[in-house]
Amino acid sequence: MTGTANTLVLLDIAIEEFARRLRLVGPGDWRRPTPCTEWDVRALVNHVVGANVRYQLLLHGAQPDQIEATRSVDHLGDDALASFVATAGRMVACFHEDGALERVAHHVIGDRTGSELVSMRILDAAVHAWDLARAIGADETLNDDVVAFLLAYSLDLELGPQGHAFATTYADVSRNASPQDQLLHRLGRHPNTEEIR
Repeated sequence: MTGTANTLVLLDIAIEEFARRLRLVGPGDWRRPTPCTEWDVRALVNHVVGANVRYQLLLHGAQPDQIEATRSVDHLGDDALASFVATAGRMVACFHEDGALERVAHHVIGDRTGSELVSMRILDAAVHAWDLARAIGADETLNDDVVAFLLAYSLDLELGPQGHAFATTYADVSRNASPQDQLLHRLGRHPNTEEIR
């Protein structure tokens, strides 16, 4: 399996990680707080579904202002799970188009190739799957292969103010911490506490 093929497999896994938690969201869960302090569960899910839409636009040459306009849209409608599944399916299909991984897209943080966008999407879907699990009290364990990939990928990330959902925190992390805990700490999460931050 090539590196590119592997990242597309990991994208599928990360999407399923999020869908698995989304299937567990009940009617009383939508206003629960999440580790992303500015978002409740509904806003978090809307962000992830909206990102599926944004990545389709990116891969098809949309300009940053057109893409940013989607952030104020309600992408969930009456069936959040159906919206997530449909938009994720269309996004994945875009990544499989001929030449998609070599295209240069105009992301708000700078131009990125389609291949770079795959990695960014894996990060967003997987870590927000953890956020959603924390918010609703579901299983927080992420796929080992996804965690290993993101640990390596996130080493070179610059997560400044524009990456508000992934605010870095360099608190001391035990050398015995699991790979998932190391990743979550790197991305500003607090996996070993009960708090929602």
